[in-house]
Amino acid sequence: MSLHVGAASRLPRAWRALLLAALCVPWAAQACEMPAPDGASPVGMQRFELVDPSRIGVRGDTAGVPRTLPALVWYPAAAAGPPRRYLTADEARAQLPALARNLRYDPERLAGIDDCTTYATEGAPPAEVSASFPLVVLSHGFFVYPAQNTVLAEHLASHGYVVVAIGHPGDAVDLALADGRVVPTNMEDEKPDFLAWRSAFHGAAEHAERAPLIDGYAAALAGSRLGDSVASWRDDMLFAADTLSAASETLPERVRAVLRTADPGRLALAGMSFGGSTAATACRLRPACRAVISLDGQNFDPELFDAELGRPLLLLLSDWVRFPMYDGLPSPATFNPNDYAYERWDRLGASPMPKVRLRVPGTRHMAFSDLPLLMRGGDRVADFGDADPDATARAIAAVTRAFLDMHVGDGGEQALMRAVDESGFVPHDPASTREWVRGGGARPGMSTP
Repeated sequence: MSLHVGAASRLPRAWRALLLAALCVPWAAQACEMPAPDGASPVGMQRFELVDPSRIGVRGDTAGVPRTLPALVWYPAAAAGPPRRYLTADEARAQLPALARNLRYDPERLAGIDDCTTYATEGAPPAEVSASFPLVVLSHGFFVYPAQNTVLAEHLASHGYVVVAIGHPGDAVDLALADGRVVPTNMEDEKPDFLAWRSAFHGAAEHAERAPLIDGYAAALAGSRLGDSVASWRDDMLFAADTLSAASETLPERVRAVLRTADPGRLALAGMSFGGSTAATACRLRPACRAVISLDGQNFDPELFDAELGRPLLLLLSDWVRFPMYDGLPSPATFNPNDYAYERWDRLGASPMPKVRLRVPGTRHMAFSDLPLLMRGGDRVADFGDADPDATARAIAAVTRAFLDMHVGDGGEQALMRAVDESGFVPHDPASTREWVRGGGARPGMSTP
């Protein structure tokens, strides 16, 4: 249906005002259009904090103060109610300017995000159930914010999952805590030795040049800014998984009521970017963790190169072929840096625990967050790629849920295969690395098959 001035003049006055506002503000038609969760359950949501008294002054936090992690939980609710704002006024005041600074966005492009609404009801009572829901602990990306994967969390909750997103103060946006403190982003410079290693590794074009550098990674990481974050995020996620699984008495009763509907024996860890890397590291250290989801995370754990993760892994990767991680560096379709991680190199693709590696066509890194659905204007291809944001968000949610259903829920392999086929995502086989090793390639000290 086409629309012209004559047609608009016949609309009721209130609708004409809304229409004219949308026409005068071009971004209004694209901002805040978040996909609705399509599961059978209404979605509830609550905010709370996790306090770890065993760790003091972590990642630039106040000296002498226990590590405090902002958290949000989404869950199947007893009934639907009024939707909540995407960010509260206080969250927006602290987080949006920091997000613009951290990711070098024009602040005007983030204006209005605090007016967006979601599909969850804040404070809704949890559903009364006879069976427990799987539990997913979710980490954000480096320099980003705890609620950055709200679309995914609401989708999973509507299909019978309890999802808890945690923040990592110091490596997130500026985070305001309940006691009035604001923990700013730690902008510490990186160690030159680590930057040199990263440049050499990602700049190498061949396995024979690149793979031997793995043996120097642990030394380069030690004492680096990133190395400190690897350790603190790992400990954050382990603490969160343990505390949430136990529905600890240190948590508010309203949150414990939600967690009592969750089954800690069906635990999965997930994250985007650095959070995805952390999810794999933490899951490997907790036998209760049954699956890992990494949304475009690169491995930063020295222990997971040429090593079996020991858990099923879903690795959704941005389109590195069209949009390389680092401009001007090699980006062949046959190789992604994660090919060196999560499995033994001589058994890549034949791991006893399935590793599902998928490239998401047309996406850049931040397409794995809510931001393409929330931000206005700017060069969207440069920021997010040219994949349709709504379709991408829906497909990521569907594939993630099918993978979780298979490993911590009641689904099977056929449902996952169907979700992958419908998504248009491209399966990635790390054959280049596998064949190089089987052909006699090896890093120093590695035994060949």
